[in-house]
Amino acid sequence: LLRQVREQFALPILLVTHDLDEAFALGRQMLVLENGRIVQSGAPARILDQPASPQVARLLGVPNIFEATIAALDPGRNSSRLETAAFALSAPYLPGRFRGDRVSIAFRAEDVIVHPAGGARPLNSIPAAFLGASERSQNIRLEFSGGLVADISRQEFDRQKHNEEWLLEIPPAA
Repeated sequence: LLRQVREQFALPILLVTHDLDEAFALGRQMLVLENGRIVQSGAPARILDQPASPQVARLLGVPNIFEATIAALDPGRNSSRLETAAFALSAPYLPGRFRGDRVSIAFRAEDVIVHPAGGARPLNSIPAAFLGASERSQNIRLEFSGGLVADISRQEFDRQKHNEEWLLEIPPAA
């Protein structure tokens, strides 16, 4: 109904919600508030893809947030190498940064790809111990050692739930 009113009358609408799906479906611009302060504003997709801080990522429900050091930068190959205390990742080039800089990295649980361990190791694969699973409305949330979290479909979970060892792949674009 709100979408129809917005389109039919071209009225500005201020929608206050804690429902991210609703904010993304209805909002052209989004303000993220924390303790009454605006901590980020912009298009919803841009905010989700590039949260301004770890706090914004947490407010958006991103569970995988880690501190890292930039180990390598290669603008010619559009790549960076990031090292956390537990794992290292390849990522796109980080302009304006230097080797040795500390950065926060965040990736959504639905971007993590789970594999059984063994066989070829994809880029950015992290061996992890499975700690548990919980049902969610749209998927299954898997928790792993090192604070890593992945969301997968029920069908995918049924196919892999008997894995004894797991490999988590984080695509560089994530």
